[in-house]
Amino acid sequence: MDELSFLQTALPEDWAAYPRALMEALAQHAARLRRTVPWCAALSEEAYQQYVLCPRVNDEDLSDHRALFHSLLWERVRGLDEEEAVQQVNCWCQEHASYQAQDGRTASPLTVFRCGSGRCGEESAFLVAALRSVGLPARQVYAPRWSHCDDNHAWVEVLCHGRWRFLGACEPEPVLDRGWFNTAASRAMLVHSRTFGPAEDTKLHGPALDRQGQAVRHNQTARYAPVKTYTFRTQPGAKVSLEILNESRLIPIAQLEADAGGRVQVELGIGDVHASAVRDGWYAETLCRGASEDGAVLALAPPEDPAQGWTEFTFRAPAPVPPVPLTGAQKQARARVRARGDRLRQKRLAGFYDPEQAGRCPGCEDLLREARGNFAQIHAFLTRDADPLREALLRALSAKDLRDAPAELLEHHLRRAAPWAGRFPQEVYVSALLNPRVALERLTDWSMPLPGAVGAVARLRGRGVPSRLRPRDGVVEIWREGAFTPFRAEQTGQAVFLRRAGEEPLYHRNWSLSRWAGDGWQDLLFSDGEWQGAFLPAQLPAGRYRILTALRLPSGDQFAARRTFLLAPGEEKEIALYLRGCETADLIAPRALPLVDGRPRAGRCALLFWLEEGAEPTEHLLNELTAAGTALRALPAEPVFFLRRRGAERQRTLRALLAGWPGARLEYPEDWDDQVESLARCLDCDPERPPLTVVCTRDGRAAYAASGYRVGEGDLLRRIAALLCGS
Repeated sequence: MDELSFLQTALPEDWAAYPRALMEALAQHAARLRRTVPWCAALSEEAYQQYVLCPRVNDEDLSDHRALFHSLLWERVRGLDEEEAVQQVNCWCQEHASYQAQDGRTASPLTVFRCGSGRCGEESAFLVAALRSVGLPARQVYAPRWSHCDDNHAWVEVLCHGRWRFLGACEPEPVLDRGWFNTAASRAMLVHSRTFGPAEDTKLHGPALDRQGQAVRHNQTARYAPVKTYTFRTQPGAKVSLEILNESRLIPIAQLEADAGGRVQVELGIGDVHASAVRDGWYAETLCRGASEDGAVLALAPPEDPAQGWTEFTFRAPAPVPPVPLTGAQKQARARVRARGDRLRQKRLAGFYDPEQAGRCPGCEDLLREARGNFAQIHAFLTRDADPLREALLRALSAKDLRDAPAELLEHHLRRAAPWAGRFPQEVYVSALLNPRVALERLTDWSMPLPGAVGAVARLRGRGVPSRLRPRDGVVEIWREGAFTPFRAEQTGQAVFLRRAGEEPLYHRNWSLSRWAGDGWQDLLFSDGEWQGAFLPAQLPAGRYRILTALRLPSGDQFAARRTFLLAPGEEKEIALYLRGCETADLIAPRALPLVDGRPRAGRCALLFWLEEGAEPTEHLLNELTAAGTALRALPAEPVFFLRRRGAERQRTLRALLAGWPGARLEYPEDWDDQVESLARCLDCDPERPPLTVVCTRDGRAAYAASGYRVGEGDLLRRIAALLCGS
């Protein structure tokens, strides 16, 4: 099968959606690599097709980037060993892009390159694209959700000397098979990769897991974490969803179909998994305890009337396997490489913005700065004429849209909506008619029909009807009689949620609400700003609902509760949220502390603080430590403060605390940032939210860790330290 035939077979949706010229350019580049690059020529046909030729990595926008990346990389990797070449490509990627939290649309590798940042899924697609551009076979691997923290992650594998090796995208390490996520991956319930089109070599791809659109997902978990085989039994043909409690909601990590014997078998990590099955409206669910159970029976039945009250359950995460730490020399080498890459990237980013050109667009400088490498396109759109709707259209877009939307596409949508300008309130016109974005789809001119509700909104806007997807649940709404109302009439009731005094439950952290959709549960979206004191009223379609609440413990386990209820048309129902509490002992989960320099002294408990001088969260923590007073300082625990620089101890709040804590030790690690990142990642904290606090046991293990600041942290540390010290 030649290159173009493979692409047409493997990517039928992309073949229809993208220009043939793009596919031809990608095919020609890959064929040239196959002929001229030794490590590419040596690949099996299937490895070449899937991991070099194929332009798709996951769900990113496709782009014509291969020739450009090759031209920038080839001299850097020519003549190197495969492993060295892989490392150099990753260094190049770090010089051009870094992590930045963004919306859920996956930008193309070309956009990530031009704009200098991306989510982990975008960074990893960027690295895979760069590796494939020089003939190195690569794929993205993905943990759809972690069990031990409310997050997920994607990284990269490369077929190097016939063996799959892994690395963190845009995060160079001294060696392969190393990343901040080593410990996290050892706790994964599922890690998977993707192929597109014909893929029969199970040894190369891994066992097939399920199919999603054009892609087949393959199970890679066993190479990262302890696993075992689970068997779930239900009716033949039933859809079986395997789910993890994450963000206080049950999120599917795999969706399978029971075989003719009613069986689903899958290899997963050794932790809890929620399994549900549905067929023809009948449903069953159960919680499988991975540490003690190898599966479950899912006996389908019609949905029953909800039980009254709350049902408690505990969701346990797999245990971690700590990685072998880097040597001091390796850490120093990594720091040098990353510092150089950061300097090059920041210099490049600074060059995107042209103050002189931006001065011709008064009031739009922020838009042009946000456009980064797409500056010329956004500037061209803004300066075509003086129409004020140009700025309005751009302000309706996301930051990511500003970085990759072409001027001609924006021009098309400006012309499309022009006949209805002035007929609606300005905010409605701009957000729900002029706006070319509906959800997280790829921006197009709408000449090709879009699927589902997104397509329905596009068609309505194309006919001059302001419309949108309802933020709560994605239902199509149109503007009529002064308000957005459902396109199709619906019967509703009102649910009023109540919170107890002193509690501030955060949505998608401590609680969630979902609605039964006939074949599964649909997660709904709420904002914490919707609370009106102790009440949160919500007008909802009549139906069956499920509330989940969860408290995440430092161990990664969760104390959870659930409740289902029916909401009838016209009914008003009050539901008091129930958040489970915990004891101080529940917060203690001793784990290895990967800290070489500045370790606490053997035989003593310790309180370790990585402080960011002058930052507000650090100031709050220091004030709480001071307020904890003599009760904290009297404990036989060694306090150690890790500071970015010498002289930071003279900061007023810290100086006052140290004056009353004579046994405190100060450390000034040269790799403070690296320490915070590596420790926070290992201890399931947020590395981007210092201060980092760790309480250590007498044998030097981390018993408790937290990042950022929370009210009451000082007293909590006192109670934990007292328990560990036996006081």
